[in-house]
Parts: sequence; C-alpha cells; structure tokens
Amino acid sequence: MTFGASSWFATQRRSPTWRHLVIIVAAVLVANGAFVFLGYESSPLWWTTTIASRVCAWTCGLPSVDPNVGFITQPQGHLAAVTLLHGHLPWWNYFEGMGQPLAGEMQSAALLPLVMLFVFPAGLLLFHLALQVIAGFSTYFLVRRLGVTSTIATVAGILFALNGTFAWIGNAVVNPIAFLPLTLLGVEIALDSVRENRRAGWALLAVAVALSIYAGFPETTYLDGLLVLGWAITRLFTLARTRRRPGLWRLAWGGGVGLALSLPLIVAFYDFTKSADVGGHIAGGVGAGTTAVSSLNLLINPYLGGMIIGGPSATPHNFLGYFTVSVLVVALVGVGGRTLRPLRLFLAGWTLFGLAGALNLLDIHRLVDVMPGVGEIAFARYIWPSVELAVIVLASLGLNDLRQSPERRREAKWLVGAVGLLLVTGLIVVHQVAGPVSGSDRAVVFVLVMIPFLALVAMGYALYFHGGSGLQRVIIAVMVFESLVYFAVPTYRNPTSTTVATGSISYLQENQGLNRFISLGVLTPNWGAQYSLFELNAVDLPLPAAFTSYVHSSLAPSLTVPRRFTLSFSTTSQQDVAAHLHNYESLGVKYILTPPAKLDPTLAKTGLVLVAHDARSNLYRLPNPSAFYATTLPTCVITDATVDHVNVSCPSATTLTRLEMPMAGWSAHVNGHDVTLSSSTGLDQTLAVPAGSSIISFSFLPPHESIAITISLVAALMTALSAWPLRRRRRARRGSASRRRAPTPSRASDDVTTLDRDEPADARVVT
Repeated sequence: MTFGASSWFATQRRSPTWRHLVIIVAAVLVANGAFVFLGYESSPLWWTTTIASRVCAWTCGLPSVDPNVGFITQPQGHLAAVTLLHGHLPWWNYFEGMGQPLAGEMQSAALLPLVMLFVFPAGLLLFHLALQVIAGFSTYFLVRRLGVTSTIATVAGILFALNGTFAWIGNAVVNPIAFLPLTLLGVEIALDSVRENRRAGWALLAVAVALSIYAGFPETTYLDGLLVLGWAITRLFTLARTRRRPGLWRLAWGGGVGLALSLPLIVAFYDFTKSADVGGHIAGGVGAGTTAVSSLNLLINPYLGGMIIGGPSATPHNFLGYFTVSVLVVALVGVGGRTLRPLRLFLAGWTLFGLAGALNLLDIHRLVDVMPGVGEIAFARYIWPSVELAVIVLASLGLNDLRQSPERRREAKWLVGAVGLLLVTGLIVVHQVAGPVSGSDRAVVFVLVMIPFLALVAMGYALYFHGGSGLQRVIIAVMVFESLVYFAVPTYRNPTSTTVATGSISYLQENQGLNRFISLGVLTPNWGAQYSLFELNAVDLPLPAAFTSYVHSSLAPSLTVPRRFTLSFSTTSQQDVAAHLHNYESLGVKYILTPPAKLDPTLAKTGLVLVAHDARSNLYRLPNPSAFYATTLPTCVITDATVDHVNVSCPSATTLTRLEMPMAGWSAHVNGHDVTLSSSTGLDQTLAVPAGSSIISFSFLPPHESIAITISLVAALMTALSAWPLRRRRRARRGSASRRRAPTPSRASDDVTTLDRDEPADARVVT
C-alpha cells in the first residue's frame, strides 16, 4: 500500500495537469493575499456589528455589497459546523429569534460538507477559498474537454475562480457558483459516455447537482440550472441521431439521482416554507427588479463609479458581478469561431438573454417572467454568475482561435477598437450619472478606471506587432492581471487587525442561561449564534411567519420589514422596546445590549439594571423575564434544564410551557413515551406533565425527513456503485502503462509555455 501511494504521488508530480491545478491554486492565494499572506481581517464581524475596533492600513471600507455574509453566512455556518462536530445533524437553530430550522433555512449551507471549515477561526476565508478552488478546477477540466490547450484551460480556471461575483459578494449567493462548471463537466462526461457506448458516466453530474442544492441558495442554483439545461440540450444534438435518446436518458438519470441525493435538504426547506415568511418571493414580488442601462459599462470597468457601494453607480443594487474588458474582447472573438458552433451560439445567446433580462431591454421581463419560477427570483441580481461563466468559456474558445487563425487576429483588432469606444462612452455616461469620484479612495479609483484602457492598449499593440506565442502571452497576461487586481481590491479595504470588546459578551455567556437577549445596534443578528447566545433579534429569509407577525404587531411596530428584526439605538427603537417591554419579557428576554451611551428616558424608566459594560457596549437586565420552562402549577420543581431536556417534579398533573417556536417536526417524550405538543400563543410549546418526577426530552426532525434520508442513501449507494467500473478501467490503464514505455510527446510549435507539453489524451473537440 505504501508503494502504491508513493507511485501515485510520483505520477501526479510528473503530470502536467497537476502543475496547471497548482497554478490555479496559486492565483487564488495571490488574489486573497491580503488575508493569506498579510494577515488582514477576513471576518465580517468588524463591519456588520459594532463590538470591534479596527486598525486600517490605507483605508477601511465595505469589502462586500451584502452584509448577509455577516448576518447569516458566518454565524450560521459556524453553528452548523459546531453542531455537526458534536455528532448532531443541524436541523434546528436555537439562537435566532424564537428558534427556527437551520438546515431548512438553506442559506446556512448546513449540510454542505465544506461547512465544516467554519470550525476554524478563519473558517469563512477557508470556505471561500475552497469554493474558488473548486470553481477553478472544474472550469479547467470543463474547457479542456472542449479541445483548448492546457494553458488556456488554466487561464479559464483562474478567471472563473476570481469572477466578479466571488469578488463582490460573500454570502450564500456565491456558494452554488463553484458547482456550476462542475455540473457542466458532468454533462460533458455523461454525453461522452453515451458517444463512446460506455455504461454509467452520470455519477459526477448527480454529485454536482446535489452539491449545487446543498450549497444553500436556491435562486442562484435555479438560474445556473437553466444554463446547464440549455448547454445539455445544445450538446445533446452533437451526438449521432441514434445516440440522442440514450443521451437524454443518461442526463435525466444523472439529474434525477442528484435530486434524490439532495432530498433531505429539499424536504426540510419545503416544509419550512409552508409556515414561513418568504418576503417578496411570492407572486413575482422580487422578479421585477432591474439594473439601470447607464450602469452597463460597469461590467467591463467595474470601479468606474467608485469603490464598492461608493456612489450611486459604483455597485448598483442588482449588480453582483462583472467580466473584464480583455475577457470581453476575446469572448467576442470566440463567438465567431467555426468549431463548436452550436455551443458558441448558445453561450452568446445566454449572455444576451442575461443582459436583456437584468436591464429589462425591450421590456423582456414580460417574457422572462413566463418561465417557471423566474418571477419569484431576483433575476437581475443572480443571473450574473452564469453569464460570467458563459463569457469566460467563449473567451477560452476565442483565445484558442487566436493562436490558430491569423484571420481571427484581424477581427480582434476591430473588436479592440469597438470595445474602446464602449469604454469611453461609459466614462462619459457614468460621470454624468454619478458625478466625479471623491474621497480617500479617489487615487485608487482613478488607477482602477484606467486599467481597462491600458489593457486595450496592450492587446492592440500585441495584435499589431506580435503573433503566435507572443500574442498569446500578452493576452493571457492582461486577462489574468485584470482579474487578479479587480478581485484583490476589495480585500484590502479590510482592517489589518481588529479588537473585539468581550466584556458584555462574556457576561452573557456566563449568566444568560436559557433566557434571551436583544441588541440595539451592537451585536446585530445573527451573531448570537457565533457566541452560543440566544438572541431574539433575527435577520433571515425565510423566517417563521408567526414570529415576523408578532414582531410587527407586538415588539417593533415601527419596523417596515419585520423579517429584518434589527433594532438600532435610535429614539424610535428605544421607545418601541419601552412600550412593549412586557412582550419582550414574555418571550424570555432577560438582557438588553446597547452602545455605551445614555438611554432614552422612556427606556431608562422601565427598571433596567446595568450589569456589565465594556468599551463598545452596555448590558442591562430586565426586571421580570419569563423562564424558558414554566409550569402552571407553581409548586413544581424544574431541574437540569437544557434547550432539549428538562426534569420536572410536580405533586399533581400540570402543563409545561417551553418558549420555543412550535413547528411541524417537533416531538416530545415524557419518561420515554410520546406526548402531544400544542401551543398557547403560537410562539411556545405546551405539553401535559403527570404527577411525580418526569424526564422530558424534545427533538426536531422535519416531516417526511426519514423517507428523504432513506432515498438519499439509496441514491448515494447507486452513485458509488456506478463509479466502480470507472475505477477498474483506470487501474487497468495504469497497469498497462507500467508495462510499456510511453513515447515522449513533442511540443507544439505555437505553444506558449511548457505547460502544454503533455496534453491529456481525453481532450476532445466536438464540432
């Protein structure tokens, strides 16, 4: 076995593919160099809460367009990882609101294997690095199967690993992106298995579909799935007519098994949504959003209006990605190539469809919303990852065309000029819309805005004065440089170090027990989960509808969006709390966390007692909080209470109340016997307790989950068995190769570097 492992590693070191993958990893690490090499702060705690002070290098600013990376991704990912580490499946979140499903909420990605990275101090960074590497590797292998060289495939992998969506947003939106090229690779492998009359071949497709769903953001997954569907149909027609029906069945089987693998999450999510507030994701409430046409130029000059959220046009609400100017030029070259014509036309059509839908050109939303489910999806926000991949694949094909065809180089010269005019037009339009960029980032923004112009100059020079390998080197250098710089810029807006004020948090951890706290603008939702603190505040989608309704009617009537139950330290919020203090206490709220400032008189007069403070916060105790467990008979004795277990001793039969959100899936046992759970307020759980000593336990499992898990396990077994013949074939090939000396491959005369010296034998060109 030791000899086999050594032989495997020796083979991998000699493999050119291994070297290309190392280059992709290196590019990802360099792009994240502020975190990886310079020690910048990667946690969003410093900008999504106020409990941390910071030290900045040249500037500190928002590094992402969506604070949900701090409200949801980090704390709930950490909670899921810790729950799994303790040997439990993360079905329920006790630390948000009155409790709610954790896996079924989806955005926590609680059942995605990569979520275990959140157990580490830099878990969010490791999680994002893993997603970027998976995206890069998958893109590399995908475009290799389209017949491009290893060097070009490496560039494509780098470009998608550092795509604009990864750069600008860090919450659950990005999770499925990593598995989009992996799913397309699964489609290619499945169709190749049909083309070559091999059995199975659908396993990777099934796994990729399942991972896309477990990634936890159904909107991105759905829109990516539409791209996969179009790609699959396009490629299906490259098969011989007699092989198309088997190909269709192979794809359907792979996709179906993928859905079966992900049934545990699908069932949990579906059951939750039946009693949840889903915001605008109903009756087309979010599908109508669009992006202004005046912002279109930001796709190729992303910092034209300023830094992230730096101005009216800097990063518009619905702009969650970009592709660089050099990538656009080469992608336009790729549209006109002769090989893979159907695929090129489909990718170009998908790009135009995405742009038209996001910008609502020609009122295309009327057509887009006819598609099943699209009206309930924020199309203009979440279409960009699939558009970025389409453009990058076209660019890889275009770069391959440039290395082979002088005619395509002449076309590229005209395209450089046309894109240059587009850049100039955008500079004029955005300047008029947003005004000149100002502030401490002005010099940096000026350099960033000039980079696309310099990139076009470099490409134009290479097209006129270089050819073959020299031209390709310049274009590759420009493409990679643009992607690296644009990706890295937001990371350097993080502080070099942070200091968290822990006085109030430590007091809560020691004294809170099973009671809850609320925060007035200090420890924003859902950071309580990060510190194992029960926080009544909540920001999520979905949230239990009963809870959001109660927030609006009885806790914070001034909030316009109750599913974003965040309370500031404003006079209005303090007066809301003071007016409804009894309602907060009835939900078990024992503490209020505030900034270190004077309370509004209406709140100060309610009997709050200051119990802890630090440089960033004050912590007050409420006078009469309800207990997590209570009985109607006051002489009962309650001991050994935890969130899911309690011992109760009563002289006569009584009713036990538990302050946890009631929901289908909860069960209770008294002395080992099932009992019926009910609710008195819609926000608690009640059950009958007999006289004497009772050991009571509670557990949550989404309805129908046992069936879903069984089906998923069967699907996993089928997937594993389908991969067994492939493993045997690989062993046979390795054994055959060891008995003969392979000829040394010659180097192509027009290759760029030694990276292409050993082209894999399975690279295919399908015309």
